[in-house]
Amino acid sequence: MKRSLSILFFAVLGSLALVVVVLAAVMYTGAYNVSAAQEHPALLRWVLVSVRESSIERRARDVQVPVLEDEASVDRGFRSYREMCVVCHGRPGGERSPLAKGLNPQAPDLTRPDHDMSAAELFWVMKNGVRMTGMPAWGRTHSDAELWDLVAFVKALPNISAAQYDALDRRLPPGHDDDHHDNPMSHHDEGGREPHAH
Repeated sequence: MKRSLSILFFAVLGSLALVVVVLAAVMYTGAYNVSAAQEHPALLRWVLVSVRESSIERRARDVQVPVLEDEASVDRGFRSYREMCVVCHGRPGGERSPLAKGLNPQAPDLTRPDHDMSAAELFWVMKNGVRMTGMPAWGRTHSDAELWDLVAFVKALPNISAAQYDALDRRLPPGHDDDHHDNPMSHHDEGGREPHAH
């Protein structure tokens, strides 16, 4: 029995040592191609997507979603989306930008009706960003109120036509934080910092 346990112990130890050696070889020989033009192997892509989705779902559970069915909120959210998001996530009827085409992984097309993130998950992602995807943590420079307006617009976006988007673009002025000057949440985020000026 002791001999079997010893063999098992050394087998596990040897396997761990082999993993460390392989990882060190990959790290220091440059064998892994970090080019954004190179697709991840299928297994690695599945692991990364699974980790990302599970992490977002878990951390968004405690997010309290306010009432989002407000036209003024959607309008403010449009202005933020136009300034911050459209270049990566697209607009109705529009072609993906060169920047969006060069991202790896690709940013989700938020104009499509099949993107299935909840309002809480969208807010968490907007506020905290996602590592190694190009998604910024907007919570460092924007108030929760601004981010909830953005969530309201993104939730409405799949039902907005290209013509309706163009109409919003003509009707609403540039910039995206002027409407929050009378909202106490706009002056400081949770860390007490001033919001980003545009």
